[in-house]
Amino acid sequence: MAADVAAGEVPAEARLRLLVEASSLLSDTLDLRAVARGVARSVVPVLADRVHVDLVESLFHPERGAMVDSTVLFRVAVVDRDDDEAALSPDEWVAYQPGGPAATALRTGTARGEGADALGLSRLFVPLRARGRVLGVVGLARDSGGPTYAATDVALAEEIAARAALALDNVRLYDEARATAVALQRSLLPSPQPRVTGVDTAQRYLPGSRDLGVGGDWFDVITLSSGRVALVIGDVMGRGLRAAAAMGQLRTAVRMLAVLDPMPEDVLRHLDDLAQGTDEVQLATCVYAVFDPVTRSLSYATAGHPPPVLQRPDGLTELLPQPSGAPLGVGGVPFESVTLEVPDGARLVLYTDGLVESRDVDIDDGLRRLGRALEEGPSGLDPLCDHVLEALDRAAGHEDDVALLVTQLSGLDPDRIRTWQLDGGLETVAAAREWVRSTLGRWDLEPMVELGELLVSELVTNALRHANGPIELTALLLDDVVTFGVSDADQPLPRLRKAKEGDEGGRGLQLVAMLSARWGARPTAEGKVVWCELPRWRP
Repeated sequence: MAADVAAGEVPAEARLRLLVEASSLLSDTLDLRAVARGVARSVVPVLADRVHVDLVESLFHPERGAMVDSTVLFRVAVVDRDDDEAALSPDEWVAYQPGGPAATALRTGTARGEGADALGLSRLFVPLRARGRVLGVVGLARDSGGPTYAATDVALAEEIAARAALALDNVRLYDEARATAVALQRSLLPSPQPRVTGVDTAQRYLPGSRDLGVGGDWFDVITLSSGRVALVIGDVMGRGLRAAAAMGQLRTAVRMLAVLDPMPEDVLRHLDDLAQGTDEVQLATCVYAVFDPVTRSLSYATAGHPPPVLQRPDGLTELLPQPSGAPLGVGGVPFESVTLEVPDGARLVLYTDGLVESRDVDIDDGLRRLGRALEEGPSGLDPLCDHVLEALDRAAGHEDDVALLVTQLSGLDPDRIRTWQLDGGLETVAAAREWVRSTLGRWDLEPMVELGELLVSELVTNALRHANGPIELTALLLDDVVTFGVSDADQPLPRLRKAKEGDEGGRGLQLVAMLSARWGARPTAEGKVVWCELPRWRP
């Protein structure tokens, strides 16, 4: 120590009891403030009449990396012998004078004492040091007339501070690991949401209790062909980096499968195969739903997930029926889908079980509370999400992760939809070109006519050459694109191939792929649809 202290040591039995008590207070927490308060409470009144604990700022911001030497600290806890609850969380900045005992203790990593001041106090500053880092300082003071600090008292204070510093550094290491895991998880969530005609979304993701580690909840909004949109939510069972990594794999797989545009039950079947094929099966629940703004239909399949909620335009809510389907990774259980028509302005609410279930609330009660919160909530989607979290006591955090996706669904205006049944005669292609010219002219999109005629004629020619039965041509005017689709009763999907020299065909789809913004083919109950998208050109 820099200052001499007079004898006035704590008896050996009291020292041992104090060490045991301090160790107990510090052993089972991952909260910085709890550690600081535990240190402060443990040393009063045996070792000090008043004590304060000051911590370096970077302990509260693990994402900022390495700590910086500083004499400006954040006061987290203050305990006084006469009032144990006095200013337990003062939350104030404290600047120590350079060269003073506190600043010296921080700089050297060793305890420093201070003789009696004008108030007759004897003071001691003990650094909180662990694994080569100084994390803060504990300031102890005794009242005037009491014993000053003896060497054994200093050693006792240093031992308690060392144990507290180790607990604080464990919190730091945990927070850094958790910040990495949360950053990984958030990076795998969609942001920003894509713009989809007739679909408005709002979402929330809240990590669960820091004591339990990061979870595997996710959601996604995926644009499909012909103005359709896929709405997805899932929850990987378990916690930690492994759950977050599994979540990333499943979300990536969903996006890859969505490109092929399969039926919802087929998406879950492929995901189930993927989950079973990993070295160690990671179970997960999921809902995959597809909304079609042309038919105003919603098709969805579930894999052991809590039921979707539909809120009708009048505000009333209902739990949608759950088709069969075990969690992903179980295997051996077929998946089925449900299709229903939804009125304009209806809302589909998807969520993970952390929203409606906890140790104290069973899922049935949680679902009833969710329904009430939706019915009593505000009209805006973002305010509604906040209201739901508040009503279900999730706004301030929860033991489990919470993902919430609220989507308002509206069908496409009939003026934006045009269909035409082709007769398959010799003049079909020419008639299709005329139909495209008329349709785009009706929408004041004349600059798009030449390219639209070319691409549609290729799609129609492909259908006439390879398909049997009725052929239908559809045009959709969406917010950012115009979609053309040709449907027929032929099941096999076309494949893009490179035409060889001398081939009479095989170049039509290549032309469509090169000149359109997107193109593809998807199966339907009656056959297939081959489609392409063109960005809207405005004069």
